[in-house]
Amino acid sequence: MFNLSSIHVLITGAGSGIGLALATHFKKIGCIVSAVDLKVSDELLALDVNCFSADVSDPESLLSAFESACFKNGKLDGLINNAGIAIPEGPIENSDISLLTKALDINVKGVYLGIKYATQFLNEGGSIVNTASLAAYVTLPEYSIYSMTKASVIQLTKNAALQLGSRNIRVNSVSPGTVLTPMEPIDGVEAILAKNTTALGRPAQVDDLLGAYHFLLSDASKYVTGIDVKVDGGWSAGLTYSGIEKLSS
Repeated sequence: MFNLSSIHVLITGAGSGIGLALATHFKKIGCIVSAVDLKVSDELLALDVNCFSADVSDPESLLSAFESACFKNGKLDGLINNAGIAIPEGPIENSDISLLTKALDINVKGVYLGIKYATQFLNEGGSIVNTASLAAYVTLPEYSIYSMTKASVIQLTKNAALQLGSRNIRVNSVSPGTVLTPMEPIDGVEAILAKNTTALGRPAQVDDLLGAYHFLLSDASKYVTGIDVKVDGGWSAGLTYSGIEKLSS
């Protein structure tokens, strides 16, 4: 029930970080991978997957990527809407409105368009997985825009699951906690914070997330839809001993 060999999966934001790890994993286990990013990275090209350059916030650009991917490899069995950005925001009162527009375009509109076009190109019984974030639940000061957009992804996931259930298409999301990627280095504030706020006492590596996406694309989750899976090392469970010690010291 976990076998995904030969299925066709399209991944957005596949050029680096979580998206690149997903493309690598699904290629390795025998999937047909269509990888989409604004700029196709050298690392992505080295995987020998089907690469397409597209702006997920631009309807014509993203639709063209879907059409090209499915013309080459047939209809999709799975879609991972992973493209997203985190931006330095600052206080709301001093925020740059253009950053709000950019984040909404990529993090929310990009997922919305991905679902919209997937309805045309997904086989019956297919699966859509959207990348949300623990920031939708546990936010930090000056993360208002990012948290808002990721909360929107979770709500959109639920609504799409209701709409597409009649076609036996499942829609779920994954909410990672702090993950070490080019956007979040090991010496970053969130990575340091994760050491004291997660039950496992560390930020995630990208490989820690792969099982959740694999499960949600596979028949092992064939009766799972409309949910968000937190992969956060126990961050959302509550305060840890070390966290309590830090607060009381």
